[in-house]
Amino acid sequence: MPSALLAAVLAFQVPQPPSAGAIEWQAPAGCPDRRALADAIVGRLGREPTADELSLVGRVQREGPSQYHLNLRLTVDGHAETRSLSARRCAALVDAAALLTALALDRAAAERSAAAGPVAPEAEPTPVEPQPPAPEPASEPGLAPATPAAPAADAVFDPDAPLPAPLPEPPPEPAAVTLPGPLAPAPPPRKRGPGALLRLSAGLEVGAVPAPTAGLELAAGVLWRRARLEFHAVHLVPQTEARPPNEVRVYLLGGGARGCARLFRGRFEFPLCGGAELGGLRGEGRGPGARAATGLWAAVFASAGATWRFHRLLGLSLAAQGLVRLASPSFDLQDEPEPVNLFASAPASLRLLLGLELRLGDPR
Repeated sequence: MPSALLAAVLAFQVPQPPSAGAIEWQAPAGCPDRRALADAIVGRLGREPTADELSLVGRVQREGPSQYHLNLRLTVDGHAETRSLSARRCAALVDAAALLTALALDRAAAERSAAAGPVAPEAEPTPVEPQPPAPEPASEPGLAPATPAAPAADAVFDPDAPLPAPLPEPPPEPAAVTLPGPLAPAPPPRKRGPGALLRLSAGLEVGAVPAPTAGLELAAGVLWRRARLEFHAVHLVPQTEARPPNEVRVYLLGGGARGCARLFRGRFEFPLCGGAELGGLRGEGRGPGARAATGLWAAVFASAGATWRFHRLLGLSLAAQGLVRLASPSFDLQDEPEPVNLFASAPASLRLLLGLELRLGDPR
C-alpha cells in the first residue's frame, strides 16, 4: 500500500521549469512571464532543456500602444545568436522565442547525433521457417490450368546494415511576427519663402533740425534667412531757430531703403544695415518779410541694432543710425546789405529709435 501511494504521488508531480540560470526574461506588465516562456519551450521541444545546453536572455519593450519589441540572445552548446523581433501582441513574441529555442536545440541535437555515427543493432536475426505449399485447387472443365507463380525470394536481414533514418517531424507553424522593415527615406524639407516685416519706432534725432527732436518711423520689409530689405518713412517733429525779430520753424518728412545682414544669438537678432534717405526739409519763417520754403534732403546712413524676439510674431527693437548729409537747404533771411542765415542742417546727424516689430513667416 505505501508503495502504491508513493507511485501515485510521483506520477502526479508537476515538471519543474528550466533553471533560473538558463532563462532570463524581462517583459512589461500584462505580458506572459518567465514561467509561461518555459512552458512554451517544453511544449515545443517535448522535454525540459537543461541549464548546461541552453542559456536564454530576452527583453521585451513596449513601442507605442499596440507594438512590442523583443531582443533575444540564445546560447546553445557554446554557440550564441541574437534575434530582434516585433509583434502587435506580447504573447506572439513568447511563442516565437519558444520556437526559435526549440529549433536551436533540435539542430544542436541532430549535429551531435551525426557526429557520433550510426549504431549497429545487437538483435539477432530470427530464422524464417518455410511454409508448406498450399494444395492446388481442382481444375474445372473448360478452364485452362493456372500457371504457378514464381516463388518469392526469401527476405534477408543484414544486421550490419544501418537503420533507416526516422522521418523528420513536420515543424510547428511559426508565430506571426512582424519584422521591422527598412524605413522609407524622409521627404526633403520644403523650402520656405521669404517672410514679411512691419515695424513702428519712435526716438530721438540730433542734427537734422535746429534742436534735438522726437522722430517717428514706420518700416516694412522682406525677410530672408540671413538678410532683410526694408523701406521706411520718417517724420521729425518741428523745432524752431530764433534770430530776433525773426525765427524759422523746421521739420522733416522723408523716406528711404536699407539692406541688412541678420546675425542671431538665441532669441536676439543683431541687424547690421546700410541705406539712403530722401525727403523734404521744410522751414516756415516768422517775422517781417518771412515766408515758407521746402528744400531737398538727401543722406546716406549706417545702422546697428538688436531685436529681442519675445513672441513667435513680435519683437522689441533698438537701433542707432548715423546719417551723413548729401544735400539739405539753408534757410536765410534776405536783408540789406547781406542775407542773414537762420538755420542749416549739420553735416552729420544721429538717430536713436526704439520700436515694436511684427514678423510674419520669418524663415529663420
